[in-house]
Amino acid sequence: MTAPPRVSVVIPTLNGGEQFVHLARHLGAMRERHGIEVIVIDSGSTDGTPGHAERAGLRVHRIPASEFGHGRTRNLGVGMATGDVVCFMTQDVLPCTPDWPLRLAAALEDPTVAGVYGRQVPRDATTMEMFFVALNYPATPLRFDPQPGGHHPRPGRVLFSNAFSAVRREVALQLPFVDHVPVSEDQVWGFQVLERGWSIVYEPRAEALHAHRYSLRGLYRRTFLIGRALKLIGLDRGATFPESVRFLLTELSYFVRQGHTHRLPQLLAYELTRWVGFQVGRRSGK
Repeated sequence: MTAPPRVSVVIPTLNGGEQFVHLARHLGAMRERHGIEVIVIDSGSTDGTPGHAERAGLRVHRIPASEFGHGRTRNLGVGMATGDVVCFMTQDVLPCTPDWPLRLAAALEDPTVAGVYGRQVPRDATTMEMFFVALNYPATPLRFDPQPGGHHPRPGRVLFSNAFSAVRREVALQLPFVDHVPVSEDQVWGFQVLERGWSIVYEPRAEALHAHRYSLRGLYRRTFLIGRALKLIGLDRGATFPESVRFLLTELSYFVRQGHTHRLPQLLAYELTRWVGFQVGRRSGK
């Protein structure tokens, strides 16, 4: 594999806990091994997260909690970075591929590609989240190219993920992440770069541990915010009722194949909560 462009890594943090201690050590090793630049942007941790980063040799930039925003903070990191390629990670991710910076950077050697995201596998997850992972993070590569009429959000599908990704810095400077949406700044950016003629790829050979276990309350809040965010940008045309039904039938089939039929009532409650949260969010005002 040819030498990649200089790579920077940007990680927003807030009380990263024990998981971040392991990530900081890993990134310190990556910095020495591959010469990558690591920028930690901390928004007021009280558990020693910035100190862990500094002891690992990482660059730490502190901001007040009031200045944090998913898009805003990542734009700040892009401006601070010196690499041609800027990788984004969340504080609860732990890469398990030794050469992941090279893998992500290599995908951006294609001049038509603006962003790449890696495979995320769960440390621990419910069957519903396992289905989400199997659907969105398969073992085979994916590519999203511009298409007539543009792309629109689909139920349960990921187009791009800042939890473990990389972007071409020059593109991120020209087209920064939107900073007025509560979540899904990565999804919005993905749709925007596709509209402008760029492509996005999924590289499964760069792999990291990452997953969420949502309660119904947490799932409702999450999907409410996603619906509201996409509505603000005018990207809420997807996830229609027929599309959602087709998605649910596919998920039901997955449950049956996995021998989890006893969890079907839980699945129905989960998916109803997700659908209602998204629909209420997209219809909400401020």
